[in-house]
Amino acid sequence: MGQRTTPTGRALGFERGVVTVIALLAVLLGAAVLLVGTGWLGLFRAQRPLADPIVVQWLSGNSQLALVIAIVLGVLLFVLGLWWVIRALRPESRPDLRLERGSAELTVTAAALTEAVRADAEQVTGVNRAHVRMAGDERRPALRLTLSLQEGTNVRQVWEELDAKVLSRAREALGTDTLPTAIRLRLDRAPRQRVR
Repeated sequence: MGQRTTPTGRALGFERGVVTVIALLAVLLGAAVLLVGTGWLGLFRAQRPLADPIVVQWLSGNSQLALVIAIVLGVLLFVLGLWWVIRALRPESRPDLRLERGSAELTVTAAALTEAVRADAEQVTGVNRAHVRMAGDERRPALRLTLSLQEGTNVRQVWEELDAKVLSRAREALGTDTLPTAIRLRLDRAPRQRVR
């Protein structure tokens, strides 16, 4: 199996990008304030009031317009923040897959596919339990498997059997050559024995 991107979770590129941009702006603003405040850009600028007198004069002369601008900006920031929170908290999609063979069309539900993969994965030698979830979307489906292994299990053997039997069967059933899969392995603890 070649290198491919595995769906370890929801794509976080947008959130990370926004946070990175905000952090960079905050760092640049802080550095600028530090440079001005310490007098590196001239003592006159360091001794000036924080709010520019021209801006203060304009705001006092145009208080109605300034109030409207502040309210509009506040509402826009509130809506943007609310949209971001809803987007971040939205549950991850579990796509149903539409298979087309000639003129016939068949929809395989995410629950049916994950149940079939789970049943196959639990037949792999050394696997006690398997938890399977669909990820991605209808055009680019992906799987996430969490396998609980017995103590002393040969992980290489589990990996080979999983790819040869379980994942190849899922790819064949879906009629695709690639099915990105993130696999998480957990070791089941041996049951404690009481000393009598």
